[in-house]
Amino acid sequence: MNVKLILFAFLVGGMILLNEQTNVNALPASPLRARQDPGSTLGVFKIVGNSGVEAMHAVLVSPRKVVFIDKLEQNALKRPDGLSALSSEYDLDTNTVRPLGIYTNTFCSAGSWLGNGTLVEAGGDKGDANYGSGIQTVRLYDLSVGDWVELEGIAPSNRWYPAMATLPSGYVFVLGGSTAATGVNRAEINNPTYMIFPSPTGGALVDVPFPFLTTALPYNLYPMVHVIPNYEGATQLFIFANQNGIAYDLDNAKVIAEYPKIGGGIRSYPLTGSSIMLPLDPTNYYKPTIMICGGNVAYEVTSPADSSCGRLDLTTPNAAWDMDNFGGTGRVMPDSTFLVDGSILFINGAGMGFAGYRKGGGANALWVNENPVLFPYQYDPSAKTYKALSASTIPRMYHSVSTLVPDGTVLIAGSNPQGAVALNVKYPTEYRVEIFYPPYLYSQNPRPNIISLQTYPINQNRINVNYGQEVTMVVQIQSNGSPPSLKGCIIHHGFITHSQNMSQRYVYLEITNFWTDSTTANQYILTLKLPPNPTIIAPGPSYIYVFNGDSPPVSGVHVLLTQAA
Repeated sequence: MNVKLILFAFLVGGMILLNEQTNVNALPASPLRARQDPGSTLGVFKIVGNSGVEAMHAVLVSPRKVVFIDKLEQNALKRPDGLSALSSEYDLDTNTVRPLGIYTNTFCSAGSWLGNGTLVEAGGDKGDANYGSGIQTVRLYDLSVGDWVELEGIAPSNRWYPAMATLPSGYVFVLGGSTAATGVNRAEINNPTYMIFPSPTGGALVDVPFPFLTTALPYNLYPMVHVIPNYEGATQLFIFANQNGIAYDLDNAKVIAEYPKIGGGIRSYPLTGSSIMLPLDPTNYYKPTIMICGGNVAYEVTSPADSSCGRLDLTTPNAAWDMDNFGGTGRVMPDSTFLVDGSILFINGAGMGFAGYRKGGGANALWVNENPVLFPYQYDPSAKTYKALSASTIPRMYHSVSTLVPDGTVLIAGSNPQGAVALNVKYPTEYRVEIFYPPYLYSQNPRPNIISLQTYPINQNRINVNYGQEVTMVVQIQSNGSPPSLKGCIIHHGFITHSQNMSQRYVYLEITNFWTDSTTANQYILTLKLPPNPTIIAPGPSYIYVFNGDSPPVSGVHVLLTQAA
């Protein structure tokens, strides 16, 4: 109870200050060369564990821990009080879970990180006799506590299916949603407002009108939000819903650009597509390009999923969408996940229908999402090409997730196209966790083994770094007869739910110096320059990587990116 009171007191007055020495688990020993497998050119899926709760939401909270969040339903994983857990912490080393203490309904909520490294999760649905209402609740996950703290009823309005994003200030933007559960939004329950958490004034949270979400009805739930990079440090947001996008100046509360309507289908829930900002590169001044893929053209059970993607350069005058065929496969509810080399894994989803629960039961059940797409595409943003990879055996449709793990693998979990836990049906409530080993893990190039950053050993604690800083890294790379060819990047892994990876971002880093360490065989010292300001990548927890050709490191480095004092 004291922890809750302290956290709340800090929040209403400003930002929480976490101890620099917040504990995270160190990585186990890993091979420096990738495993060899004759079938590995297309990647490999492996079922590794059980999520405990259905993985409607997922977030990497430390190098070897993922937190899953479900809704109010009867999961087999129990809290100490005997009630079903609504959230779990998954250990990637042991493939085991432990229940976490959420006591309000998290159904269709959202999340993002504060700049100080505290995870914020907000919204949800009404409760019952044992669980509180989550629809005006804000939840905090603090690594030093290892569990959730819930601030019930502090939001000024109900939010179900909102979007969230970390702002350059380190605060969190919470946008839209509806005031009650619904299949398709409608005017009487629409919430066309945003709030900023914690309150920038230090007082109560307030809602600010946002008319764009009214014009985007009825397909405006889980709107897509991306901070637009710029050198001026202005807080500008790309916001998209239905088939239209705008640029919004949050500092001055005004629309500064209206973009053309995207071709193809509708992209917002329940005709759900996925959006991603393509990797940002200092060599082209962090030029921002948005990519939006999948969805559907009609709210019909038998409607084939949309097989198109659009790319839009946000800084080109009179920019038009550059459309493609999404590799030739339609997907509704796809997930888009960055891989370490800057390519994108499009994974999960259905080939027909829309996001939602089956109607009826037994042999006559009508599944509103069907034809699961079992294989992912790997997309090369530079070449604009799609490569079909190995297929999973597990349908991952409504309420599925995917996230990059710092060792270069991808965790996939979830799928629950029904309102209550059901196991012996065509598409059951899915608890199995998979790890996907992308093709680059089978490269002949030796994997870098990052030893330290700024003299600190990696992944024992978050390492504090600053915007514009040049950081020194020590790396071991086994020799294969050729000198290493290194690139660097920093990735914010985001918060994943309903095909949206909130605040996910990839930024290439300039390697400003690189030399051989004469004291140790196969060891190198390099310096990397971090992005210049928090519009390029959000403040808070991210991971720094260096990769050798196409081969990722044994692990990225967990950092806390902040403004210098």
